[in-house]
Amino acid sequence: MAFKLKPPYDTVIPNVYFRDMEDGELGRAEKNGTIILNEEMKDPSQIDEVIGHEKIHLEQMRRGDLDYDDKYVYWKGKRYLRSKMKEGDPKLPWEAEVYNKTKQKKPKV
Repeated sequence: MAFKLKPPYDTVIPNVYFRDMEDGELGRAEKNGTIILNEEMKDPSQIDEVIGHEKIHLEQMRRGDLDYDDKYVYWKGKRYLRSKMKEGDPKLPWEAEVYNKTKQKKPKV
């Protein structure tokens, strides 16, 4: 009998694409499991750091804790209006988890 073991989330390698992004935006985790990175980033260590950050957001989405649409971000059943927040703010609960796990400071382009 054959069976598949699901790998831990930190070993999943998402598809990563470089794109033109808004000023100050370094990366974005997409619902389809991909990561979009700012095409202006050139430093490999910064790229690795942003990928690590976004992989945790993918994990949060897989767990069902994080979701979003054009108007809201949903975190553990609570709805946050996107127009009233600063995206990427380390004080937001889904960002706080990432920064606590990675011990990183918010990188700059």
